[in-house]
Amino acid sequence: MTKTDLINDIAFEMSNILTPEQIDKVKIVFLVKMQDYEISEIKQLPMVEEHDNEWLMQRYCVDGVAAGRHKSTLRSYIGIIRKFFDHVGKNYKYVTAQDITDYLAIRSYRDHISHNYKSTIYRYLCTFFSWAFRKQHIANNIIDGVDRVKQVKKKKVRLTDEEVETIRYALQTPKEKALFELMICTGMRVGEISYLNVSDIDLTNKQVSIYAEKTDTYRTGMLTPVAVMALRNYIGDRPGTDPLFLADRAPHNRMREYGIEKLAKEMAVRGGVSRITATVHVYRKTFASVLYRKTGDVLLVSKLLGHAKPDMTVQYYLIDDIEEMQHKYNRVA
Repeated sequence: MTKTDLINDIAFEMSNILTPEQIDKVKIVFLVKMQDYEISEIKQLPMVEEHDNEWLMQRYCVDGVAAGRHKSTLRSYIGIIRKFFDHVGKNYKYVTAQDITDYLAIRSYRDHISHNYKSTIYRYLCTFFSWAFRKQHIANNIIDGVDRVKQVKKKKVRLTDEEVETIRYALQTPKEKALFELMICTGMRVGEISYLNVSDIDLTNKQVSIYAEKTDTYRTGMLTPVAVMALRNYIGDRPGTDPLFLADRAPHNRMREYGIEKLAKEMAVRGGVSRITATVHVYRKTFASVLYRKTGDVLLVSKLLGHAKPDMTVQYYLIDDIEEMQHKYNRVA
């Protein structure tokens, strides 16, 4: 727009309150006063939409599902990320590396969380903010400024052969016997056990069809003769559509993960195991250890556990057994 165009626009807007002679005078005054000035039109910049933290977390979940990550895994991530946002009280665009460092320190000293749990929080926040940077939701990769929190390697906790037998001896109900033998001979995760229906148990071929919610895949587990007898006794003549493990209280719905974990721990305590808390995962590690000691086949153990890579089996389940076997071999070699 030129000076003349601007002056004409002003004159037009004032035409209903000024006479033609007055408008001409106004135009002359404007021309004289503006002759030493340049004018330019200011173009309004587009507004940048300001999203909140909830929007970013939802966006992360959508991208995670699209990438094949399971919803339960994403829920775990969002739970930790939301606690972080609630603590810092900032929009995600203004979070700094120091905010993350301070949060980890506070959780450690105030809440007395374990070092490995602090490492998990660090890993989840790193994954989240690295994703946000790659997707250009934030300007800088703030994770570069956060010191890495390494996990402490712990000795793998599992039941001894003697403890397995003492627990087995203390079992009381058909459900306890079925659950115990199933855990010991398949190494199933607690969620996988809860998901089972009667139809997933093939007593004739001594197999169980296992749905792994974590990886959204199926695998086949093998049943021992003792497990077959225990399961047959517990199932009775129930239809295949029934959940395998039922709650004791009416209306006897599917037994959930919490109830299965509670029963697994109670069985171990009754069997005199007090040095460790025998979660379902401890039974899973016990299965892996026993099978490896009997076969020496890492690939077989990995496949039956439902791991995508044998490396995970070695690192989190068998490293102590492998080191012990290597030590024994070195003594006789």
